[in-house]
Amino acid sequence: MIRNLFCNIFTELNAIFRDPGVLIIMVGAVVLYSFVYPLPYSSEVLKQVPLSIVDHDNSLLSRQLARMTDASELIQVVSRDPDMEQARRKIESGKSSGILVISEGFEKDVLQGRKTYVSAYVDATYFLVYRQAMTGLVMTVRTMSAGIEVSRFKARGWSHEKALIDRSSLNLVSRSLFNPHMGYATYIVPAVLLLLLQQTMLIGIGMLSGTRREQLQEKKAVIPLQGGPLVRILGRTIACMSLYLIHIYFFYKVVYQIWDFPLRTGVLDMFVFLLPFLLSVVLMGQFLAGFFKSRESSIIMIVWSSMVAVLISGFSWPVETMPHWIRAISMLLPSTWGISGGLRMAQMGASFEQVMDEWLCMWGLSFFYLLLTWIWTRFMARVSENNS
Repeated sequence: MIRNLFCNIFTELNAIFRDPGVLIIMVGAVVLYSFVYPLPYSSEVLKQVPLSIVDHDNSLLSRQLARMTDASELIQVVSRDPDMEQARRKIESGKSSGILVISEGFEKDVLQGRKTYVSAYVDATYFLVYRQAMTGLVMTVRTMSAGIEVSRFKARGWSHEKALIDRSSLNLVSRSLFNPHMGYATYIVPAVLLLLLQQTMLIGIGMLSGTRREQLQEKKAVIPLQGGPLVRILGRTIACMSLYLIHIYFFYKVVYQIWDFPLRTGVLDMFVFLLPFLLSVVLMGQFLAGFFKSRESSIIMIVWSSMVAVLISGFSWPVETMPHWIRAISMLLPSTWGISGGLRMAQMGASFEQVMDEWLCMWGLSFFYLLLTWIWTRFMARVSENNS
């Protein structure tokens, strides 16, 4: 049995490295995407959102507000339009993402101490642009409002220090935990890397099984896997896992360092946590591969399901707010548990005990898919014997 196990391991590794298509997916794609995918998000934070200003007051104070808006790092004033119609056309043409409207009588209302308003119209079809533009506008308006209040207090004869205290006796000091730059790359890329491991492994295993099935149908020479169903399953499992353990090391020791992603735990801890993740993915891949009749079918089905896996994994939208049936499907995917626990360990510094539920769930999935794969392999073996 041991001899057959090692024979199957080397047979599977030989099949991986002798098949250019599988090698591109299971090695080339993992390495390439690790460097290409984070590139669009390398600046981390979206800045300089284009904005138009419609100033109906055209006063000293309104022009100051326009300059302060343009000085914000989140906003870039691209035009000052005479009316809303011209500003609206810039949004429709894609030259602007929002409009700041300063109403007539703005300075007069401020000087007379009346409540004053400015209007903001921001394109919400791209939520990230909307959030950054609104954040920049709110910060600018609040800064000007604070300056106006301090000036009023000083006009009453108060000192600058007392005016600052009376203007805001309670201040909020905020700290961004686990993502100090509030960056989009730090938020999305670590989760996608784990999903990349799952999807490339599923595609690679499907391609290998499809190739072997095509060769048998065409009666070509194929090196058969040795031993019983369990020995064959374990041989393929160990071969794939040995390759993907190297990928995990590559992610956390190379990719994380290059892109400066936070890693608040040891690489060995990540190895231990992700071991059942890889195991469950390999076994799920072997089970699903039984339904693929060709190489191409595995690529089509797994690539098609990648977006579904992203949406139900829980990092882009909380799984607690999803319908129960979608939550049930997500629990069958190793990526759901691997991303949840893996991000908490790597980025939040969670201890192993704090992600024990996810770790045990992945072990449960491993045994579940092992049982399914073993039953399917025995069934296919009997079908082959009957046909022969």
